[in-house]
Amino acid sequence: MKKFFFIGIFSFLVLSCGNTKQIQEFVNTGNYDSAIDLSIEKISKKKGKKSADPYILLLKEAYDKAMQRDKEVIARAQKDVNPEKWQTIYDTYLQMDSRQNKVKALVPLRLTKTGENISFAFENLDTKIIDAKNHLVAHLYKKAKILLNSGNKKDIRRAYDLLDEIDRIDSGYKDVSKLMDMAHQRGMTYAVVEIENKTDRIIPQKLQDEILNFGSYGASNFWVDYHHKKVNGLNYDYLIQLQFTQINISPDQEREKEILEEREIQDGYTYQKDSKGNIVKDSLGKPIKIPKIIKVKSRVFFHQQYKEATMLGEVKIVDLKTGQQVDNFPLNSKYVFDYKYANYQGDRRAIRKEYQDFLDKKPVPFPSNAQMIYDAAKDIKMQLKNILSKANFL
Repeated sequence: MKKFFFIGIFSFLVLSCGNTKQIQEFVNTGNYDSAIDLSIEKISKKKGKKSADPYILLLKEAYDKAMQRDKEVIARAQKDVNPEKWQTIYDTYLQMDSRQNKVKALVPLRLTKTGENISFAFENLDTKIIDAKNHLVAHLYKKAKILLNSGNKKDIRRAYDLLDEIDRIDSGYKDVSKLMDMAHQRGMTYAVVEIENKTDRIIPQKLQDEILNFGSYGASNFWVDYHHKKVNGLNYDYLIQLQFTQINISPDQEREKEILEEREIQDGYTYQKDSKGNIVKDSLGKPIKIPKIIKVKSRVFFHQQYKEATMLGEVKIVDLKTGQQVDNFPLNSKYVFDYKYANYQGDRRAIRKEYQDFLDKKPVPFPSNAQMIYDAAKDIKMQLKNILSKANFL
């Protein structure tokens, strides 16, 4: 019993030592906030116990060093003439305030071994945070308006991101909401998608409608809007041509295979008899049974209904501002109708399990060519979605 007790104490000391070493390593490498978070976690579980003392001291060390470092970061940034500094200053003040609040939730902290109170320096940062926020928002607003007036969609989308950041930091600031709507409108890319059938097959209208229903499979995104027909008065940026170049459909095929099945099975039993014709019994007085083995046969007619359709095509992307083709992607898809059933003559018990499952099935009608095209095109739809999602439309 004592052996297990000492093993338990040893394991506890090893784990405790390991935790303090990890925290000290965080402190030594400047990863102060990780040290603070882990120290707080340990103190919360051990508060009021002697075992919490090392973590309190480590928390104090990490906290003081983190706060001092952040003050130095802010001091250096304040000397910079570049207005981008306000992002650093604002973020650093928020980080300091968050760190203070974590530690405030734990104080007062006292070392159980010595009774010493461990104090932490706290500062009301509200005014400094508000001042930094005001400078940052004003800078972002000015920068966003300059980008918004650019004729470059990439710059306009960047303006939208800046305005969105302003709205997150200071909701309701000036006319940010209105400018975001404007940026979204100016930054949009409009593309018209056309289907061109270059095959000798008829592509069902239902299929074309589904392919061009971009909302049904999430092709459109925040910055790109796809239309299947042009809207009057709207300037389109790209033409996307979905061309079907080849559709092959095999004839209906039915293949039959005849399999002769033969096996020995038990079909009841007989009783063991002695030389006089009497039934022999075992030591318990029960008649001794002998399995009756018979040979059964069956002829299986295994049928396979088979038909396949393949579709080939490509997607061409044309920049309508220049009239130049900027990209193209191959398309290919295959759909196979493969249905199996079987019937038999003879004793079903002779048939292997791999054929048993098909015995209760009946032949079904072959799908029409139109249905085969429709099924083959389901993958084309997904390929088109992937193409549109990866294309760089500006």
